[in-house]
Amino acid sequence: MLIIKQPVARKKLSQSIEEELERMIRQGELQEGDALPSERELMQAFSVGRPSVRDALAGLARKGLVKISSGERTRVTRPSPENIISELSVMSKDFLNQPDGLRYFEQLRKFFESSLVRYAAQHATEDDVAELRLALELNRAAIPNPQQFKKTDANFHRVIAGIPKNPIFLAVHQALVDWLIEVRKPSTESTDVVLLNQKSFDAHATIFKCIENRDPDGADAALSKHINYVFEHIYDTPPVP
Repeated sequence: MLIIKQPVARKKLSQSIEEELERMIRQGELQEGDALPSERELMQAFSVGRPSVRDALAGLARKGLVKISSGERTRVTRPSPENIISELSVMSKDFLNQPDGLRYFEQLRKFFESSLVRYAAQHATEDDVAELRLALELNRAAIPNPQQFKKTDANFHRVIAGIPKNPIFLAVHQALVDWLIEVRKPSTESTDVVLLNQKSFDAHATIFKCIENRDPDGADAALSKHINYVFEHIYDTPPVP
């Protein structure tokens, strides 16, 4: 006999509305560019109040399925890479909280960035190299400043992620940065922070030199060593073999 320990939670009205409108969009009943019915019309159609309609539309907007503009009708849009990655954020946090969650993300970052640095070493243009050189210089200047260094560190890797000119790569990179920053342990000694920053910068400089010299194997090896060091010393996580 099935024993229910607690009642099953009912769906919120807004969730039901959101699911129905999403179904209509996914199945093509509402096309990209189409204007949705007004809030009043949706209230009448679903027999609900304005808050439920607005919550449902906000949920669709977070998924990139509609665009809400003040004073205009809400319109159906196409999800951007940023919307798609954003939808994975809740699930990613669950993974990070698992015993080996951080190691999974370390492996993901290795696979992802390995391909990026190899591509950069083979295909970066002179303009790409110049932009990466500037990012490296900003990273060097920020070594004594922990908060600024984190920003320039992320920017250095972002420039590499942008070299293939694929917006999905940039979205994935930003998601990885956001997820990993959440679990980055705080540093207690300022001298330790500066030392870690210097080590990270040295690794960035090596990666840059390999990209500049068209050495994909060297860039890949330098990146792998860099990520191992970061996870072992900043996240207290043994590197993935």
